[in-house]
Amino acid sequence: MMSNLQDLKDREELAKKLVDTFDGTVSDADGTFEMRNTNRIDVAQEDAEKWLTKKKIPFKSIGFDSKNDRIPSEIWFKLPPFLRCMPDLIVYAKNAVWFLEVKGCTDNVNFKVEDLQEYSLWNGILPVKVFIYSKQQDKRWIVNLKDIWNKFDTAEWSRYDDNNKIYLSIPTILFTHEGMER
Repeated sequence: MMSNLQDLKDREELAKKLVDTFDGTVSDADGTFEMRNTNRIDVAQEDAEKWLTKKKIPFKSIGFDSKNDRIPSEIWFKLPPFLRCMPDLIVYAKNAVWFLEVKGCTDNVNFKVEDLQEYSLWNGILPVKVFIYSKQQDKRWIVNLKDIWNKFDTAEWSRYDDNNKIYLSIPTILFTHEGMER
């Protein structure tokens, strides 16, 4: 009983922190892992699946959906990074099968450098593409992994406050200018 009460207090504290910090909204780039993954819907994942279904493109979820079916942290942190960075979907289109990683964003999309390295390993199995969705802009892009690597010189580099990991931030307008908007 005490554990349930503490859970409720913790959730209430987190909800208050979310409202105070983000005025009721949380950008994944700005929130901590806990904030990004507590009682939230993965809007980008839902949009990707809706878009694929509308286009009649067959797909299968394969990655770890951290928001709807969280893997216990004691297992998660024991997995090798390669498995933790498993792409979200397998897709079949234009007589080819490929992996699709789904990313949500606002005006810029962020990629941890170490995740991109793991995606490159997955790319050795099947091509990896990234579905990027901006709810703010109501736009989506499908980008080849190599096109993200090619943006290193135009990206802004930074570190996340909560885990100190290096990431690059790429303006989505670059993908629009290159005809990747869907």
